Amino acid sequence: MLVLIERLRRRLSRLNAMANHDFCPWANRYVYWLKEPVGWFVTAMGASLLVGALLSPLGWTVAAGLAAILALGLGFPWLAIRMIRCELSPTTYQIHERQTSQLELWVHNRLPLPIIGLVVEGYLPEAASQSRDTTAGRTGVGLARVPALSAAAYRLVIKPEYRGRFPIGQPTIACSFPFGIWTARRALAQVRPVTVWPLIIPIAAELDVSGNQLAEAGSGQRPASHGDFMGVRDFRRGDSLRSIHWVQSARLDNLIVFERGGPQKQAVELHLGTELCVGSDLNSRENLAWRIRIMASLIDLSVARHLPFRLEVDGKLLMSGEGAQGRRRAWELLTDIPRESPKSEGQTRNPNLVANTSIVSTQILIDANSESGDRLPDHLVRVQVLQPGLGLRRASQHQSCLVNLDEDITRQLTQLLMEAARESYAA
Repeated sequence: MLVLIERLRRRLSRLNAMANHDFCPWANRYVYWLKEPVGWFVTAMGASLLVGALLSPLGWTVAAGLAAILALGLGFPWLAIRMIRCELSPTTYQIHERQTSQLELWVHNRLPLPIIGLVVEGYLPEAASQSRDTTAGRTGVGLARVPALSAAAYRLVIKPEYRGRFPIGQPTIACSFPFGIWTARRALAQVRPVTVWPLIIPIAAELDVSGNQLAEAGSGQRPASHGDFMGVRDFRRGDSLRSIHWVQSARLDNLIVFERGGPQKQAVELHLGTELCVGSDLNSRENLAWRIRIMASLIDLSVARHLPFRLEVDGKLLMSGEGAQGRRRAWELLTDIPRESPKSEGQTRNPNLVANTSIVSTQILIDANSESGDRLPDHLVRVQVLQPGLGLRRASQHQSCLVNLDEDITRQLTQLLMEAARESYAA
């Protein structure tokens, strides 16, 4: 019985291969035009002409009707897009992923007829398909009717799904009215781009920035030329004369100066890995997108807590900054990261991050690798926190550092950071 089933399967496989084999690839360029409606109309008109010439005069009538449909279906779209001028610009030039915004479409119609079904294509990638080609898909937004001899501005609602700088290609206007047998396209006269920053996840937690060294990256009262009085010390070359303690200097017969200092302002080091995770290309893209969103959210949290930060991607330092300008620059750099993870089986984790256990500043690592270096499934992202002087800081027994993208990401990140801060205070 099994032998018969196997033979039947092989025969069906051969029939399927024969049915899908291209025996005449050289003829494809002559046949592909039949995939468009206009090709079948031309074929039908040719057949009607043969019927009218050889069999019945009725064929001439059918051919004339088909010719009129072709002339109107091809001529009106061609004329319509050449008699209008379109300009497209966003109302907000920087937005975040999944944030609703608007495009302003200015249309000047010089045709004494209304234009119906005008569509703007190629400004944003097709969000529904999420195909690898970001310009794939001709779906767009458009207008149902543009009045004759008019100049007006229209608002088109957009909600981008992924970060990037759009448009990637050249946007076009398209029209296929009235029959839809052919679509005429033309590039827009003027286009202004929009930058889509990563999505920001609201995190209600504190970043613990305690240190164990009195240095630029330490904690406590750091010696400085201004601030609170911390004591006195011997004069060193370069000290200001204003800082000299004249009474103590006269008593000790040596120059003594005031020691000043202020609260430590420690930088947070943020490390992002863009390596592949386990899963399909689409799931890997989504996983990388969430890693970048988490990183952008941590940058926003650092700025909200008035902390400077350093951003590293795949072990390469991209920037150091603070405040609103630093946050904007960091978001711009994260926006420019390719949407696809690098096609490499090896991990891109920064080895110095794991090996350095005597750090003097808070470090946060985000990647798709487990602690042993194995790739994680596409629904998990590893977030690790390293605290000064305490070595590798993981989540406690009550919280995993593997963020599940299918659950509440805000709650997981908030709990992770709060637990890391509590452990630091306890230590």
